[in-house]
Amino acid sequence: MQLKKEQDLQIFFDSILQEKVTPNQFYLMYCISKKQVPNTINVHAELRSLEVEGWYADNKLTDKAVNLINKFSGVSSQQKTGVSNVESYNNLFPKKKLPSGKFARTNTKNLESAFVWFFKNYEYTWDVILKATALYVDEYEKKNYMYMQTSQYFIRKQMSDKSWGSELANWCAVVESGEDISDDDYFKQNVV
Repeated sequence: MQLKKEQDLQIFFDSILQEKVTPNQFYLMYCISKKQVPNTINVHAELRSLEVEGWYADNKLTDKAVNLINKFSGVSSQQKTGVSNVESYNNLFPKKKLPSGKFARTNTKNLESAFVWFFKNYEYTWDVILKATALYVDEYEKKNYMYMQTSQYFIRKQMSDKSWGSELANWCAVVESGEDISDDDYFKQNVV
């Protein structure tokens, strides 16, 4: 997440403190993940605290540490191809208007703010997010994109009761559970 606004900074600090991680500890975990040398902190003291709290073990970051880092750095981190995760996500959607009249793809700046909300509320990796999105798009392609959500509404949409929901989170759960969503046999019937 590129921190552009004071609100983003507040979300960042609130989130790491909720996880009982200090800014120095997060900075150290981030540096370890990027193979960088941290500056101006007591690395040994912070590392001991991270080990006690289960963020660092066996000379590497634990899965929960990697997930926390991805929660904030995943939105703007660059893949080896040079394309950001947000752009990769958006490119999974068709480059056309949906039957609803809206464009399937949304501006990446709008998607970034939607993903900030998503990562604050859910703990899915980019790998799961991209698999779930591909599965969703494939499913709706079979139906000529009828009733398909735009790339932004798929991440976060306000419900009728003014709460927020995420269809992406539902599809991520499907991917993680390995659930079979094929409905090939549902409408098949022998006609004589």
